[in-house]
Amino acid sequence: MKALVGAVLGLAALSAFGQYPTKQVKIIVPSAAGSAPDIMARALGSELQTRLGQPFIAENIAGAGGSIGSDRAAKSPADGYTLVMGNIGSHAMNVATYKTMPYSPVKDFAPVILVAKTPSLLSVAKALPVSNVKELIAYARQKGEAVTFASGGIGSSSHLAGEYLNLLAGLKMRHVPYKDVQQALTDVAGGQVTLMMSNMPPAMPHIRSGRNKPLAVTTPARVSALPDVPTMAEAGVAGFEQTVWFGLFAPAGTPEAVISKLNTEINAILKTPAFRERLSATGSEPGGGTAAEFGSFVAGEVTKWVRVGKDSGIVPE
Repeated sequence: MKALVGAVLGLAALSAFGQYPTKQVKIIVPSAAGSAPDIMARALGSELQTRLGQPFIAENIAGAGGSIGSDRAAKSPADGYTLVMGNIGSHAMNVATYKTMPYSPVKDFAPVILVAKTPSLLSVAKALPVSNVKELIAYARQKGEAVTFASGGIGSSSHLAGEYLNLLAGLKMRHVPYKDVQQALTDVAGGQVTLMMSNMPPAMPHIRSGRNKPLAVTTPARVSALPDVPTMAEAGVAGFEQTVWFGLFAPAGTPEAVISKLNTEINAILKTPAFRERLSATGSEPGGGTAAEFGSFVAGEVTKWVRVGKDSGIVPE
């Protein structure tokens, strides 16, 4: 009898989650408005709302390289109504830069799908007297710690990218963390900081306006949005490769029916020409695939960036 009751309740729960969503869904963005995860979350949320008939609302909870917002998501009810737009910083690199983490990127989340990948873009102020990466490196060697690089916070992709450049080019650039990526890029334009290796989506408006000039992208190949900008390898920094990624996660324990439905819908969105064009305009490429594939990818990224952190001499704070 108990087994029968359990089976009936299980079928009822499956049926209920099969109707998901029946109310507003919150996508936590663990960074400020205008950041790349924010751009991704709002674009995807709009499409999901159209397809599933319920609002998908982005909520910015920035700080600690994405840890504050991600921790909030990890500790939310595992019912599919709180998600998080995680990224390479919040769900991989933070493990290399913080002594203790309030959450495990692998154990405390149910991966949903890889949404997009993009290069980091090395940019400097238009007025800086360098025109390429080799000149920038020579300038940085001459100026030493007077040369600074901005980031979106300790443990962010822009932080590790700057430290990686220090390591490979033998530089001593000083790290200046920001909570607001847009403010960081504005300060690059104003000369308050020398450079930033930011995700492409928030950097593109500053490039198009001419306030900042792009020197290199960090992927193995050039990107269609900036075809004349060389890769870091082409620019003379051999071995420098960083692909920034963004993906949707749910709290661990979220029903498989919810994960499967979201994965199916988002895979369909990522294949539409309009959404692909929207990503391309930001210098990004669509992701996709299964939830399991995304989970394996994240675990590999954690291992990789912990190793890079150690090799770069980063002391976890």
